[in-house]
This record gives sequence, C-alpha cells and structure tokens, in this order.
Amino acid sequence: MAVEIGGADGGGYTRKKNFKLKDGNSTFRILPSLGFNGKKPNGKWAVFYNVHFGYKTSEGKMRTFQSPLVKNRDTKMVEKPDAALERIEKLKAELKKVTPEKGQPPINKPLFDKLTALVGGAKPTYNMDNNHHVNAINENGEIGILKLRHKAKLALDLEIAKLRAKGIEPLGADNGRFFVFSRSGNALETTFSVSTLTKTITVPNIGEVQQDIVHVLTPEIISRLEAEAGDLNDLYQRPTSEEVARIVAESDLLTGRSAAVDEILDRKSQAADETPEGEEEPMASAPVSTAQQAAAPTPTPPAITQGYVPPSTPTTAVQIQSPPPPVATASVSELSDDEFLKSLGA
Repeated sequence: MAVEIGGADGGGYTRKKNFKLKDGNSTFRILPSLGFNGKKPNGKWAVFYNVHFGYKTSEGKMRTFQSPLVKNRDTKMVEKPDAALERIEKLKAELKKVTPEKGQPPINKPLFDKLTALVGGAKPTYNMDNNHHVNAINENGEIGILKLRHKAKLALDLEIAKLRAKGIEPLGADNGRFFVFSRSGNALETTFSVSTLTKTITVPNIGEVQQDIVHVLTPEIISRLEAEAGDLNDLYQRPTSEEVARIVAESDLLTGRSAAVDEILDRKSQAADETPEGEEEPMASAPVSTAQQAAAPTPTPPAITQGYVPPSTPTTAVQIQSPPPPVATASVSELSDDEFLKSLGA
C-alpha cells in the first residue's frame, strides 16, 4: 500500500479535487495524517501555505508556488525576501494613490484600470493566497484537499478540542466525525463557526436526541487515498528567493508570463490550475465566532452514511487548455515595472 494512515493528533499524476468553503454551510470529514510513497505519517493533518498566483509559462499556463519569504521571529527582519510579494505590495501602494473617493472618478483612469486588473478587484492577476490545507471527504463522498482560512481553522480547532475533551478522536480512522462549517460575511468581515454533524434519533422513554454521525475509513475509501488525497507536505513548488526574483524580473507585468517559469516551475503540480480566493484576512484578526449552527442537512446524503457506524458498534482499527491568452506586445514586455507605471503617469 502506498498510503499509510497515521494518528489524528500528531501523526502516477492524478489531478486532485480542491474544496473551498462556500457561503452558508459546507460539510466535510477531515482526514488524519497520511503517509505517501513509503513515508510514515508525520502527524500533520493540516499544513499552512502562502501561495503565489499570477505567473505563467511562455504558453500561458498558470504555475503556483510557495512564497520563499522568511522573517526572523524576534527581530521581524526579512532573512529571505520574496520579490513576487514585493511586486504586489508596490502595485497596491500605487493603486491606493490613484483610487478615488467614493462617487468620484479616478484622476488617472488608464493607470487605475490597469492596476485594478493587476492587484485589485475580485480576481486580480497577482495574488498571494494564504490558507491551511487539509485532506477531506465531502458529503457526496468525494476526496480532495480543503483550503481553510485561518479563522475557519481556529473554529475547527475549537470543535475538535471539545470532542477530544469527551474522549472522542474526531479525525481518527475508525471514529471520525463530519464537521459543518458555517461561513458568512465577506473579505475582512467573514466569520466562521464549526459544529459536529448529527442526526436526530428517538430514544424510548426519552424522546428525540441528537447523535453524532460516526464515519469509518473503510478499505474502499483507503484504496482511493493514493490517487485522490494529497501529500500535504508537497502540494506546491518551493522556489528559492533567487529563483522567485528571476521569475519576477523576467516576467511581463500585464500577463505574468515569464521565461523563467518554464525553466524553474514548469512541472506538473496538482495545485497548478487553482484559482485564488481573494484577499486573506490578517492572521491576527477578529476573534472566531463560537456560535454553533444547526448542522445536519436533511436528509443526510448517502455518501455520509456509507462509512457510518453507530457509536456503540465495535470497529476494527484500519491498517494502514484552453487556448493561451495573447502575448503582450514586445514594447510592453520589455519595460520594467517602474518604466511601465511611468508610461501611464504614475
């Protein structure tokens, strides 16, 4: 077996499914740590990434990559820079300068429009997406990689802690739980709450009570993990600071195409064609909402109950292309970022 299942509290190319939390309720069973290709599970069931979007091969194919930025925890000084992030910050600073007051027209509309397309709006050319990544099963039984904002991960951690305090391991192979993520608001005002999926049962002499739905990783599910789950430690390519600086320096600002991408990043990556979620909230932002939402969708989808066993039932431990966009004209691609901005009156 190429995949081993590890503990939940510590420990051939197929395109992976990528899940995101939508407005309202989304239901997922979070998988424990997994070991791929002969590696033992390392105990990590969630891994955080700062991922750059926007850079493409010479043929226009997106290639995502992990930010190389490293800061000293004590001094906050940058030890390993990130030229791609520096470009985003510079362009956003220029956009802020030309963004008009509400109801007023921009003073320099050509520059405003270009900068908005590059780093503003809902789907900018350049973006750094910051998320925790976990392997998960959705309510339809599909396996894939779920991206969680930091607020959502904190809310999930709270719910997991509550279950563990009761002696329940909600990520375990033979005693798992589905979680209902409730999302509302947008941008910096987005809030998340997490509850455990339950179903209503009738107990003689008591009446209706809520019972957790228990999920087991069956042999059939385990057989799918190698192809459908992801190695969380190897989801994105990790170029060095020097390589990122070269990618940025050799790229066309308008299209993100860079000859260096062909050489440095042009290999198959299961996350290569993802789309970013937009602006991330600061890592130390508003407190997590702890209000628990009504969880269980009715009726419960068959896929959820496929691995369901009543809590009292003993279980056995699981052994474990589209056409490329037009290339920018040579006169534009030959300009540096500063020269291009000056050409528009920045």
